[in-house]
Amino acid sequence: MNLIRIGSKQAAGVVIGPVFAILAALVAGGIILLIIGFNPLKTYYELFSLGAGTYLGITESLKRMAPLLIMSAGLIIVFKAGVWNIGGNGQFLIGAVLAAGIAPLIMDKLPIFFYFVVLGLLGFIGGASWVCIPAILKAKYEINEIIVTMMMDFIAVNFTSYLVRYPLNAQPGLFPQTAVLPIEKRLPNISLTEVHIGLIVGLVMVVLVHYFIKRTALGYEFRFAGENKKAAIYAGINIKKVIVLAMLLSGGFAGLAGANDVLGIKGSFQAEWNPQYAFSAIPLVFLARFNGFAVIPLAYFFSFLSIGGEFMSRAANVPVFFVQVAEALMLIFFGVSEYLKKRSKLF
Repeated sequence: MNLIRIGSKQAAGVVIGPVFAILAALVAGGIILLIIGFNPLKTYYELFSLGAGTYLGITESLKRMAPLLIMSAGLIIVFKAGVWNIGGNGQFLIGAVLAAGIAPLIMDKLPIFFYFVVLGLLGFIGGASWVCIPAILKAKYEINEIIVTMMMDFIAVNFTSYLVRYPLNAQPGLFPQTAVLPIEKRLPNISLTEVHIGLIVGLVMVVLVHYFIKRTALGYEFRFAGENKKAAIYAGINIKKVIVLAMLLSGGFAGLAGANDVLGIKGSFQAEWNPQYAFSAIPLVFLARFNGFAVIPLAYFFSFLSIGGEFMSRAANVPVFFVQVAEALMLIFFGVSEYLKKRSKLF
């Protein structure tokens, strides 16, 4: 009976914190809208009705959900290991540009299945390679990985912009972009939908990572190192190995998300393209408490906010960045809920 009570309290804690954070953020966001001269009821009506109440809104939200899921899978690993990776946007771009640049060269030389597998691996390798420097600096010299991964983000934006404008530019003199992939060389749609199979890839990645962290020996080492570094060292766990592997996997998943977006939606890499999914994925995994199954509904919610925010901006004339403000408020209120939870000792 005691175990059942403890389990039910923990489950309730997983649900209550994110729900409180979301509702409090919506209320606070409504107050902000009122202060700056917008009708919060009309704004939220447009947000929810257009983002979740139309076929187009649901379809686009599911498409946007795929890269968030894949990136979140990598963030679960790195955060559970007690390491930070704030450079997901740059790793995403490196994986995306590598897939977009190589795809035209191999699309007629490989069977379609192996073509997608190779490009996915290239995206993963691209993202992982971009986090090598921060990983080594953190593991060997204890240099702050937050700063280094953020700096690598800026380099990635400019490096990919250079690649697309010059060596990978398919049409010099016109808008710079890589060669546009034909529809048949992009990820196919899930049967009876307009959503590409990258969504299934994202769902599978999140579930696999959840079981990797919870059920494998290496996942246990990651969790142990993240929870108590000194005890992990005393137990004989190689902390440097944990740091490097966790960051490489996180960067690899970010790069895979980039390849997924190019092959599933964009069909090419365009100059100045930077969807900045990491800014949504980071608060998402914190709200989910690094639980893979909790990430899935929250990924859809964040995707819906993003798509609904774009529709809402046109319909209600509300700045589209309001959605980012709402996401930031969610993270703040989640921190408040964690503080209240510890003080009250309810969960």
